[in-house]
Amino acid sequence: MPPRSPAPDPWSEAVRRATDATAADQPGGMDEQCWDDVAMRGIVATVLYALHLRERRPVDAIGWPAVLWQLRDDERVTELVTTVLPRAGHDLSRTAAPGDPVTECWRWLTRTWDPHAPVKSAFLQPALSHSSYSGWVPDAPEPRWGGMSRGIARGLPDPALEVCTHWAAGVVQRQMITERGHHALDRVKVTSGAFTGHRGYVRDVGWFFDDATETVHGPAGYVVDLDDVEGTQDIDADQVEACADLHWPHRPEGTLKDGPPPGLNDPLPPAKTCAEDLRELLDRAGNPDVVPEELRRAVAAAHHHHHLELDWQASPAPQRFTWRVLHHWYQLTEHYADDQRADLYEVVVTRYLRDAEPAHHLALSKDELPGLIARCTTGA
Repeated sequence: MPPRSPAPDPWSEAVRRATDATAADQPGGMDEQCWDDVAMRGIVATVLYALHLRERRPVDAIGWPAVLWQLRDDERVTELVTTVLPRAGHDLSRTAAPGDPVTECWRWLTRTWDPHAPVKSAFLQPALSHSSYSGWVPDAPEPRWGGMSRGIARGLPDPALEVCTHWAAGVVQRQMITERGHHALDRVKVTSGAFTGHRGYVRDVGWFFDDATETVHGPAGYVVDLDDVEGTQDIDADQVEACADLHWPHRPEGTLKDGPPPGLNDPLPPAKTCAEDLRELLDRAGNPDVVPEELRRAVAAAHHHHHLELDWQASPAPQRFTWRVLHHWYQLTEHYADDQRADLYEVVVTRYLRDAEPAHHLALSKDELPGLIARCTTGA
């Protein structure tokens, strides 16, 4: 008898299945050197593997609807993973010894990034490799995004799990829609209901999330951009069918949306005055009292206001914070002069990417920023 092949490793099976799904979602297939693709693949693979452990079923038997339910948001993914994986012997702490591919994938998904790190250089890398022959290699910081390319939210320092869970859900949705339904930007015709006969383009897909069974049904409906209707409309899935009269983004001549959208060439609203800008800044700050009255009067009478982003960094769990440093400077005279400028610094702190209540703190000089950031992110 021929020898039996070893049973496939569940984690490898999860990665394989997630890789296939990600490749099908990307025009050029799965790119191992693309931060976006690696993030989406990692999130889908981790959820597949966690459901395999929890349900005690083969990875290939885990349905995409169950995966999509978990991908509703990153908090749901975190709850699943941190509940199931430790019970299976996976140490998810950031201090765990390397070697477990599941743990290393999770650590990668939950680490933070420096968006200001140096970009990987095609000229520097050969030089560093050559210098290794002499026994000395200069210390070099980690290249931006780990040396990979990145397109999704490339300015954010937040973990890939928080940034890309929605995109990973899109990967899974495509797998489900391929079997039945319409993709975003598909051309459709309304067959029943108030908009019967209208045609348009699918902008988004709606699903029914069944919390009782932890699964997803659908597509339940579509957000459709109809040719002759302002805005978009929510239409049930059984009220549309595919049509191929046009290809994106052309519209039939004479329809409402054949030309540019209304208001495209309207004049811009007037710019805020320095006094209005300062008022908004003080209203959202948690420590407005640090700005003395004399400085407030000077800023309110300034000629122009300018705003720069100085830094944007993050720290991973368990001390999960993201802080953004903004420089607001006000030109006190009609013509710029270094000694005729007022400066205010703002630190915006969030606990996670979609924190709806960021904390705002003000400082009067750059020297105050390190201490302010430390107090905001440690509670000291």
